[in-house]
Amino acid sequence: MLGYLLDYANAITALGYIFATLGLFLALNGEIELGLAAMLWTWFLDHWDGHIARKTIDSRRSGMAEFGKSFDGFCDFIHGVVFPAIVLMIVAPATLLSLFASAAIIVAGAIRLSYFETFGLTAGAQFVGAPISWNTPLLALIVLFQPIFDNTFHIVIATALIVMSLLHVTTAVRVPAIRGAAVPIATVLAVLVSIALAVSAYISVARD
Repeated sequence: MLGYLLDYANAITALGYIFATLGLFLALNGEIELGLAAMLWTWFLDHWDGHIARKTIDSRRSGMAEFGKSFDGFCDFIHGVVFPAIVLMIVAPATLLSLFASAAIIVAGAIRLSYFETFGLTAGAQFVGAPISWNTPLLALIVLFQPIFDNTFHIVIATALIVMSLLHVTTAVRVPAIRGAAVPIATVLAVLVSIALAVSAYISVARD
């Protein structure tokens, strides 16, 4: 089974899992900003594995693409669904709003991912419904601007996840996939935001 990781695209996905694990570890140990910074790397690597897969489609060995599709999907679920729900549970523990929003994003995320795994992109390379990967950068921006929200921080996150859960399962929304020149642009933006989050975390520690 490990032989499937010798494929370039699948190896990039595996690297994404490592950053996802780091992100979960940091968040669960109270370092939410650093956890998000790590998870953003999983997010942009998720675009690179697809980009490389398309570039090497003619040279990939049999079974690599099929394995990669499922392998990538599990990673999407971790960084786009499980991680945001965990962050919400950390910042708003033991509240009905936290429970509802977490359940909503997990169920909607699972439905959305199952739909995509079954039907894929439209003929115009668009997603039906908002992709679950949007949750990672959205959460990063909310956390980065946390001082603006003050005491409503957990309510903002919960509301954002509830809204996203609705967007994930609607068929009225068509979203173009990040491809081609958009991939390096998304990468640069993700790296910059991850650096901003790391600096913010450092400043918070310095103040304490």
